[in-house]
Amino acid sequence: MTTSHVPALRRIPSAAEAAAEIPALPFAPIPRTDLLAAVDTVSNARNGGVLLICAPAGTGKTVLLADWATRHTAGEPDVAWLTLTDEFDDAAALWTALHARFGIATAEHGGPPTMDAAALVDALATRATPTVVVLDDAHLLSDPVALAGVEYFLHHAPPTVTTVLCARFAPPIRWHILDLQSRLTRWNRGDLAFTSDQIDALCRDHGCELTDAELDTLATLTHGWAALVRIAAAHLAARSDDRAVALSILTRPPRAVAEFLVGELIDGLSPSLRQFLIYTSIPVSFTGQLADELVGGGAGHYLHELDRINFPLSADSRGDDVWYACHPMVRAYFLAEAQRLGPQLCADLHGQSARWLRSADLPATALPHFLADPDRENLCEFLSDCALRMVLDGAGDTLFDGLAQSAPTLLDDPFLWLVRVVDALVRGSTAAAVACLDTATARRATKASFASDERVEALALAATIDVAATTGTELGEFRDEIAPTGNPDLDAYAAIQVATGLVARGAVARGEQLLHSSLALAEHAGRPRLVLRALTRLALAANAVDAATAMRDRAAHALTIAGAHRLLDATDAVQATAVAAYGAYLQGETPDPAQVSAVLAEHVDHDGSSGPVAGWHGQVIGRLLDLEHTEEPSAAVEALRRSLLMLVEHRTLPSATGNLILPVVWALLRVHDPRTAQLLVERARGIVGDLPEIRMADAALNAAADRPKATCAILEPLLHNAIDLRPVSAITGWLLYSSAQHEAGAPAKAVVALESALNAAAPQRLIRPFLDMPAALPLLDSYAGRFGRSERFAAIIRRHPAVHRRSAYPALTRTEMIVLKQLPSGRTAQQIAADLGVSVNTVKTHLRGIYGKLGSNSRVDALEHARRGGLL
Repeated sequence: MTTSHVPALRRIPSAAEAAAEIPALPFAPIPRTDLLAAVDTVSNARNGGVLLICAPAGTGKTVLLADWATRHTAGEPDVAWLTLTDEFDDAAALWTALHARFGIATAEHGGPPTMDAAALVDALATRATPTVVVLDDAHLLSDPVALAGVEYFLHHAPPTVTTVLCARFAPPIRWHILDLQSRLTRWNRGDLAFTSDQIDALCRDHGCELTDAELDTLATLTHGWAALVRIAAAHLAARSDDRAVALSILTRPPRAVAEFLVGELIDGLSPSLRQFLIYTSIPVSFTGQLADELVGGGAGHYLHELDRINFPLSADSRGDDVWYACHPMVRAYFLAEAQRLGPQLCADLHGQSARWLRSADLPATALPHFLADPDRENLCEFLSDCALRMVLDGAGDTLFDGLAQSAPTLLDDPFLWLVRVVDALVRGSTAAAVACLDTATARRATKASFASDERVEALALAATIDVAATTGTELGEFRDEIAPTGNPDLDAYAAIQVATGLVARGAVARGEQLLHSSLALAEHAGRPRLVLRALTRLALAANAVDAATAMRDRAAHALTIAGAHRLLDATDAVQATAVAAYGAYLQGETPDPAQVSAVLAEHVDHDGSSGPVAGWHGQVIGRLLDLEHTEEPSAAVEALRRSLLMLVEHRTLPSATGNLILPVVWALLRVHDPRTAQLLVERARGIVGDLPEIRMADAALNAAADRPKATCAILEPLLHNAIDLRPVSAITGWLLYSSAQHEAGAPAKAVVALESALNAAAPQRLIRPFLDMPAALPLLDSYAGRFGRSERFAAIIRRHPAVHRRSAYPALTRTEMIVLKQLPSGRTAQQIAADLGVSVNTVKTHLRGIYGKLGSNSRVDALEHARRGGLL
């Protein structure tokens, strides 16, 4: 007997047997615990549920389910797997295989199409073991009889059975019935997409460690498509010496990606669908109308067909339009196909895309197509019309980065230097704006622009005024009449800036008229940033005449526009917040802390320098408002003093500086620091001149020093021409004059002056001057009932909550203040007396007065009350 040494041959399974096996994976799958748990949730529902997974080839459908099924081979549920092929696109073959899996005898055919499916349902209903039936590659089912049987099975499956169908696209079955019964769970390619962590794990498996930025790039390119991630990881690992180049190659795409896409996705497309995808690959995304423009019509039919086959084409709703976009690497393939068809075709398609997108009012999206157009005249005409619009929309980086890459010589054009000025101002970079304006001025003197002279001149004037308004520098003479250029963005922007210059020059009525015209133009053109700017400048114009109600109304409208268009961080919105809060402050209301924080916000320039978003004028307002909330008045007043000094040192417009001198002086006097107030006033006078507000501050300082004659000597010429004073200054002047006359024993003159103050304050409810001046409320109390028509307004002031708040801290005499400021040093009464050159009994008398007025009975308690009340 001979012995054979040939190994026994393994029986090769039949095609049907192989199809019924759970696929063996050639690699260790990336753990997808979230999705595995989600499959468990569906299978454990026990409601006869269906999981339909539709996604292109290579997205990980089969790998995920095979991994899940392998984990359950030793226990529940019982997993019955069938990989469909063309052989099973036949009812008899399909049900024979499924019956065999569960040991069911196949009946003779000749009954209804659903007979075999019903037999399987009946058999499974008798099983106690939970069962999961997986039909892989279900998109291959097209036989009507087979589909009818599958539909019957899905609709009538017993609760213990869960069916999972994996397909590239959904078979034509009435899925809505399962939806209505809450038994259908749908997953698409987005649900299967790898996360960044999973992409990172797969790359590491290939020996490729990526930085966070490289991972973001790879995730953006692949959208987490498993097969593409795997191919890309192998590609990057093979070119680890230059990762940037390797990533760049992936955008083309490389041969391995192209072969995968062609073999698994593109080969099955009809020629007309391939042409549609080639033509629509030129824009990054497209609407049905743009697609019609590119392919000559029929886009609706092509889009429907692509949706039917579940082609990787995403849809995004923007306003009233639906925008479609191919997967980036699929688009890259078709874009390469377009380029292979010749440069003329690409140029034509770019031109069509550029014109359509521009007509759709999408200049930032149109720019790349104009840059790709070899005809530079079209690009220049586009820039003349749309460059300013782009920077006002916040797309300056897109504009200048695109030009730097594709048309760098144009960047030195005078018109674009002026556009750069506006862009810098939009970004809050004042230093860059000033530098660009200097360069633009130099270029205009030596170089012609592609834009018309009218547009260059209009933009130059507007940009110059905008820089002056932002930096607070003095404006020279300028033309206040600008002929329309035919560009709504430029016309509205120029009108707003000229109006700003007029307001700064004191022509407030003319400036407001022009601002209302520019607001109407901006609203008609649909430019939210220009609408916001016009409304903010209208609010600032109201501020120039202390029209507090108009300030608040206009600023509130501006902030509504900013909120609706996500512009609350824009400089104009922050300035509007400052004006709204300051208007409320003038009317005696306590500002909202959130508003104060917004007004005090700072921005950081590209060079690392920082500054207030609202400008130094807004910063002073913010510091002034902060005084109403702070528990450390002395520190807050010091911050206020510094911010006003910065405003003055920046040579800001006198009109913008003058109206804030008085509130700061009153704040310094409240903390008993007249010396600092005097120095600040003198510094301001040396820079902005002897403004009426500066002289009014002199009067306030003299009044605080008990010098009534000097006070009246300053006030009388000012009040004689009170019509030239801003309302807040006039009110303050009349109050100071009334106090001086009251102290001089001239009650008739005091009442007349006090009534003048009330009459000036009532139209705009300007209560703040009455709260700032210490003597105002006692005067109103002393002469109550003698104000005629202003009596009601006087009563409102007397009942104001701030009056009761401040009544808790009665005014100390000057000597008591001197003694109080000695207390934090810890010196004894004897030492304080020696320093002041008085007796110790005198010091003790003053201490008793301090303790009584502050409601305290010890030095520590008195210091606490004094700090809380802003006396220290």
